[in-house]
Amino acid sequence: MKIIVVKGNPNSGKTTSIRLLYDLLLYKGAKIDKPRNSGKIYADFDTELLYNEKRVAINSAGDLLKNIHKTVSDHDGCDILITASRNFRRSSLDRIFSGYDVVYIKKEKRGDKENIATAKEVLQHM
Repeated sequence: MKIIVVKGNPNSGKTTSIRLLYDLLLYKGAKIDKPRNSGKIYADFDTELLYNEKRVAINSAGDLLKNIHKTVSDHDGCDILITASRNFRRSSLDRIFSGYDVVYIKKEKRGDKENIATAKEVLQHM
């Protein structure tokens, strides 16, 4: 499984960027396999999509290391996992992601342009 991690400080727009990516994938023809678990605009969510013959899991709840660990195990059968993470020590994340192909995308600033740019960068790594 390939794991793409949008990593940044609290309130840097990680969830918003991931939500934009989700919308972009649906626009590009992705099919929802497991729906999001929240209808709230700014709430964290968890879903699985079928996109370009791959199973893509998206989870924005990366505020706690235990959440990230659970996300990896919950979506182990997917081809790609896209998740958020606060700026935890790299060694802590490396232990969770051991054995996986991991790409870290740094999210520093909040804002519409920055969120769109991050969503497009994630798409490039898929």
